[in-house]
Amino acid sequence: MRKWIKFILFVLMLAGGAVLCAIRWQAWFGMPPEPHWTGDTIDYVFPYPTDGSTILVLGDIHNRLMQADYDTLAARVPEVNAVAQIGDWMERGQEYYRQELLREWTHSALMGLPVIACPGNHEYSKGIIKSLSPVWEHTFTHPDNGPEGVPGVSYFLDIPNIRFIVIDTNPLVRLVDFTRTLTWLRGAMRTAERRFVVVMMHHPVLSVGKGRYNLLIYSAFRHALGDADLVIAGHDHSYMRYTPFVILNSAGKIKPQQPLFDPEKTDTVPVYGILTAKQSELLFTIHRMSDGAPIDSLYVNHD
Repeated sequence: MRKWIKFILFVLMLAGGAVLCAIRWQAWFGMPPEPHWTGDTIDYVFPYPTDGSTILVLGDIHNRLMQADYDTLAARVPEVNAVAQIGDWMERGQEYYRQELLREWTHSALMGLPVIACPGNHEYSKGIIKSLSPVWEHTFTHPDNGPEGVPGVSYFLDIPNIRFIVIDTNPLVRLVDFTRTLTWLRGAMRTAERRFVVVMMHHPVLSVGKGRYNLLIYSAFRHALGDADLVIAGHDHSYMRYTPFVILNSAGKIKPQQPLFDPEKTDTVPVYGILTAKQSELLFTIHRMSDGAPIDSLYVNHD
């Protein structure tokens, strides 16, 4: 009997060691030494309201853009006033990735610009109970005007001619969360006055990625967001436009496209967007990340 107990304990210890190695494999063997950051790491405050309305829009990045890439973007869009990022900027939950992001971003020519950030699924922990990483919360700050009683980081803010509404789609798992968020969303859209309404959400309403169609998000937001001027999402690692819905991928690994509808425009190359707004005109142009060439555009006129 004792031999069986010893054998079972040995198997459990072996299995536990294997699991631990699998979890820590990337941290032990897959990463270079952690970069040392000595400056201010809480450096992403949006000073709203702000002057100007030229916004650089980035999709999934996953820590794949370096300082040179940000410098190139700054040179291509010298009039940029702010940056909007639609989630999965850094890899999941690792302090290393936060330090790497800060190192590359804060040494680039885009440093100092306000950032409108939307959390993606990689900013959340995995598991049965998902929670937003403190690393992400310590890096970005936002207005406290989201839907009451719904966890996550949803908010809206106003800049000249545009109301940005950011929906954190990660914590929406209960019907009550969808209901409260939808009520809040409709109120934020209704009170935008004459501003253009631009919605940011990581998980798309209309998905173009294989196996990424989310029926709950589609059912909850498809009708309400159809009245927005522009809805920008990420997650699918492809480019897609089905007006007013747009999906951006700026550096994420390209994934197969299998849309359940007929998009107006699709592409698989990494892209970025330039959003400009005048009093009655909104223009959103899409450019290839590799050379800056325009590949698509969306125009809205309020007259």
